[in-house]
Amino acid sequence: MNPRKSGPRPSALRERVKELTCLYAIAQISSRPTANLEEVLQGVADSLPPAWRFPSVAAAQIVFDGKVFSGGRRLSAGPRQKAALLVRGVSRGVVQIGYPARPPRSRPRSPFLDEEQRLLDEVARQVSLIVDRRETAAEQERLQAKFRHADRLATIGQLAAGVAHELNEPLGAILGFAQLLAKTPRLTVQARSDIGRIEASALHAREVIRQLRTFARQTPPRDTRVNVNRLIQESAGIWLPRCETEGVRLEYALDENLPEIVADDGQLRQVVTNLVVNAVQAMPEGGLLRIETAREDDSLRLAVCDTGGGISPDILPRIFDPFFTTKDVDQGTGLGLAVVHGIVSGHQGKIAVESTPGHGTRVTVRLPINRPPDHPPNPGGADAQA
Repeated sequence: MNPRKSGPRPSALRERVKELTCLYAIAQISSRPTANLEEVLQGVADSLPPAWRFPSVAAAQIVFDGKVFSGGRRLSAGPRQKAALLVRGVSRGVVQIGYPARPPRSRPRSPFLDEEQRLLDEVARQVSLIVDRRETAAEQERLQAKFRHADRLATIGQLAAGVAHELNEPLGAILGFAQLLAKTPRLTVQARSDIGRIEASALHAREVIRQLRTFARQTPPRDTRVNVNRLIQESAGIWLPRCETEGVRLEYALDENLPEIVADDGQLRQVVTNLVVNAVQAMPEGGLLRIETAREDDSLRLAVCDTGGGISPDILPRIFDPFFTTKDVDQGTGLGLAVVHGIVSGHQGKIAVESTPGHGTRVTVRLPINRPPDHPPNPGGADAQA
């Protein structure tokens, strides 16, 4: 008799080849620079069934952060193999392979091989590493973008402070002489009209300079106890006439039990006014403007909502950039929202914008209720500053 040949069985070699082919496919999928994470997970799910013992009836499924990616047949209630997806020690999902209730040629105990469980564990490890690398890269990119934005804001702030300083003195002279000229006796109607235009333009320019100084943080805050509901009601006279002119209906939803907060009264008035004016400008054909306040845990929430044309997704990330505006030259400087963002950040708060083109925009400001004052409170409150 011929001696029995030693070495691995042909079936074992086939299984090993399938394992290596599967791992190679996963490596190829994960290395595609243009593929997003969902495409990678779907590709991995598709590559799993051919590596298992009965590929024609095998079903693969990856569940990651609640999203499901399926490969092969639909996963049924039959036998399964599972491996957890652990990213930085946190369970984020599972990778599983399943068969129908009666897979072909299945043995009484299990249709799965021990090698297949080891392969599934390795696949789960590889997927976890892919997720970890991509999330780390995304976080680094976000931080770099944040640093670039902060550096750009610092540069623009220095420029704005310099421009405001250089313009303030000659602008004061223009406004002063215009007011003196207006007192000249026997002026013609046309001359008085022209002087009025000069004065109005100078006042507009002074307002722009005030916004520049606020943006550059040259105007120190004066913290006091502020009742935001009362602040809104007292400031309504600024925007009510414009709402009536533009056909905008005003609606309030103010929390009666809203607590006072430590803040700069004047700066918060500027925040509310800028947000309301922006909302009115977004509704040239009229609409509904809603102002809401509420308490949320340790924060105060202020929301300004409109039913205007909304903001397109490509513009939304830039709306807080200084000098960025989609308005006509005579309608805005692009500083309003940048100033609002700076004031809210200075109060250790957050601002968020939700917008749907054609359906309107909602701007939400959240401010801490118990923020310690940056400067000694003004005992006289807002009225003492006037």
